[in-house]
Amino acid sequence: MKRALLAAAVVAATSVRVQAGAAAAPRHVITIDYAKGKGLVSAAYQGGQVVVWDFASGSVKKVFGAAGAETTRNKPLVHFSPDGRRVAFTAEGEAGLLIYDLDAGSSAVVVPSRLLYRGITAFSWSRQQDSMLVAIGRDILLVTAAGHIQWQRRLETRAIISDVVWHPSEKFYTVATDDTTVSTWETVSGRVIATAMLDSGAHSAPVKVGWNAEGFSLAAVVEGEKLALLDPESLKPDKPFPCKCTGLDWSPSGKELAAWAPPNIAVFSGSGQRAREIHTTFEGTGPVVWADDSHILAAFSDASVVLRDARSPKAIKTFAPPGS
Repeated sequence: MKRALLAAAVVAATSVRVQAGAAAAPRHVITIDYAKGKGLVSAAYQGGQVVVWDFASGSVKKVFGAAGAETTRNKPLVHFSPDGRRVAFTAEGEAGLLIYDLDAGSSAVVVPSRLLYRGITAFSWSRQQDSMLVAIGRDILLVTAAGHIQWQRRLETRAIISDVVWHPSEKFYTVATDDTTVSTWETVSGRVIATAMLDSGAHSAPVKVGWNAEGFSLAAVVEGEKLALLDPESLKPDKPFPCKCTGLDWSPSGKELAAWAPPNIAVFSGSGQRAREIHTTFEGTGPVVWADDSHILAAFSDASVVLRDARSPKAIKTFAPPGS
């Protein structure tokens, strides 16, 4: 496989100055993350702006990028490092993927935009090494937080990667593509372990995947169409059912699974049974993230992030973006 994409990228990341965003209200929430240890919530918006809040007070701590853009080359993504000390996010301009150290107040470019042949569609922090998996088009990269590319692998497909996640053991990782194919790969050797197609129809649809904390259960959402539990070894859909869902997240205990099924949040048991729906007034689509086994963070209609009770329609706290 040709490595032209990042052949020149095995260099230390360049530190950049991150400017605060404009006062204009941002657009729809695309990604939410929560760093429990540090007490921080973050969101990436449609136009590329990223906001970080203090969980306890709900106040804005940091804003990256300006609101108002309609489209971005990279999918707007934000994820905290496992220790919550740093936040990584996609950006426009010269930096494709940035890491910002919240303690030191410094930033570094992990993947510069000049090396992208397509936009970044997903990335996943390692909990064992200071590195992350990054999805670009049909390529998966393992890149360190210092910007060094450890390896780059291309999928033999015309489809575009829509998600990549580590298995909790990190001995392998799982990739989803927009032709509804899910595959699992050995981290060290790059050997494919299993592959399966969730929908044999000739169409394109983004797919999200997620392992529970124990690594015994794998779920997938074909956005707007279905949700399924997959056999962890063969990846064959075990319990698929129709669901106009977007996004999914396992509870910290791994006993429940939440997915956005507008205007509600659908909660499923670990065995795939639909347990309940949390009613909201938000008709749009957005991500859901468990804060703990009793609370869920979700998007809301005014571009805010809301902390909700996981067993009732009660909204407990709102994290409002600048300019709202």
